[in-house]
Amino acid sequence: MTARVLSRQDIEQYHTNLGIDFQTIPSNTEDEIIAAARDADAVITLMQPYSRRVIENLERCKLILNAGTGFNTIDVQAATEHGICVAYPGEYCTEEVAEHAIALLLACARKITRLDRAVREGKWSTFEKREIRGKILPPMFRVKGQTLGLIGFGRISRAIVPRAKGLGLKVIAIDSAIPREVFGQMEVVTTSFEHLIQTSDFIIIAASYSPEAKHLFSLDQFKKMKPTAYLINIARGVFIDEAALYTALSEGYIAGAALDVVDAEPECMSPDHPLLRLENVIVTAHSAYYSEQSASTYKQRIYEAVANVALGKYPDWLINPEVKEKFEKRWLKG
Repeated sequence: MTARVLSRQDIEQYHTNLGIDFQTIPSNTEDEIIAAARDADAVITLMQPYSRRVIENLERCKLILNAGTGFNTIDVQAATEHGICVAYPGEYCTEEVAEHAIALLLACARKITRLDRAVREGKWSTFEKREIRGKILPPMFRVKGQTLGLIGFGRISRAIVPRAKGLGLKVIAIDSAIPREVFGQMEVVTTSFEHLIQTSDFIIIAASYSPEAKHLFSLDQFKKMKPTAYLINIARGVFIDEAALYTALSEGYIAGAALDVVDAEPECMSPDHPLLRLENVIVTAHSAYYSEQSASTYKQRIYEAVANVALGKYPDWLINPEVKEKFEKRWLKG
């Protein structure tokens, strides 16, 4: 495991049940991954760079399991060519992420974290709440009737829709990979990116990442948004140019942002990051996925993927099914 994704207790259980030696060797660079995983029969990663060069140096590997919901850091084509299965834990936290997105939206709309900080700093009763009434509350608008724009319309966005409509929000969305009839079935208006950023009061990024989407939100986009709008990111940090976001927030191009993901991942966000100095930013440490139920499912999916490959079977959540011919030819001889 080139990332710490299982507890010591989990590892002991897996070792006991499967007879497999699980080793945790945190690795971030290609050279570190090669050194750690060259002789591994399977590897578990969390956004580490499994490039073609890395994959070509994995001499015994049958499985690369990304412990997150994306797999853009893995060269899937190279893995397929080398007979290596690429898998992930599947849809284990859709409900949790959708709930978290709505929680962030409401926290922004009602300025929950700013009010909480003001109380903790003794500003509740200062001159009849001048600090709160004058500097924090205005402007604040009723959520019902406002517009939510969804970037991406996959399973998480589609789980957000009924929750958003329950609050009285109008929902619009973009996703060129989704058939128009899917939008119609959920009574969501599909529109252009330009129209979405110009008209939305809240924007939630919930799209799958692709290289061309890097810094989809830069200063030009922030200048086109409403000055009262909020940007919420539950997808990947690289969708947002964080330097531009700082400028937009500090100069009033938009009202605020809520980030469950940041560009620094898989490393943590430094406590002296400029964004953390701003009052109108919420950061939740990539925790949208979590509940007791999702954590249990997550661990079971990892266990099953490794167990299946160890037994000469395919993982349930296989990303590259076209690998099967080469997998069998390379690993299942005789």
